[in-house]
Amino acid sequence: MGWLWSSSSSTAEPQQPTPTSIPIRSEPAPAPTSTPTEDAQSRNEISFNEAFPHLASAPTSSTSPTAAAQDDDPSLPTTMSCRAAFDAAWYCSSFGGHFNDIYRYGQMRSCSEHWADWRFCVSLSGASREGRANAIRERYREKEANMKKQPNSEDIWRRRTPAEMIERPFGLAEEGAKRVEGT
Repeated sequence: MGWLWSSSSSTAEPQQPTPTSIPIRSEPAPAPTSTPTEDAQSRNEISFNEAFPHLASAPTSSTSPTAAAQDDDPSLPTTMSCRAAFDAAWYCSSFGGHFNDIYRYGQMRSCSEHWADWRFCVSLSGASREGRANAIRERYREKEANMKKQPNSEDIWRRRTPAEMIERPFGLAEEGAKRVEGT
């Protein structure tokens, strides 16, 4: 008696296991060109770039001298993900984003910059690849200039002089640990 709809008679002959053929190679398997850790790292990098495309490094390509002259600062990105921009704006407008604002800054912050980034990205959908890269680079250059106009920690803190340098910052803790251990 079988399970629910299938049944087998008791007179049915038992099935013989079918032998599986194992292919035999005359040549050894080719050695992998990369180690498993390199493969894992490349997979991790690919998944990271898919999750955070705005942080992904720009693909390298040969550029003409005029394009190299326009690219003053190679640290500025040339690609922008509309999906990431929308997700950032949506999160900023969500309850969790507002909670983070209150927790971190003590007040609600405006999400208009995030929405402006998304609108900017969507407006570039019809632009050529080079025009899009230049516009994105210029956008980030403007954002960086606006950021530097605002007060930051460099306005408050000053760099230590050589006389103020701390040579063994954890020396006191190390001495205390040795004293407790009795060595």
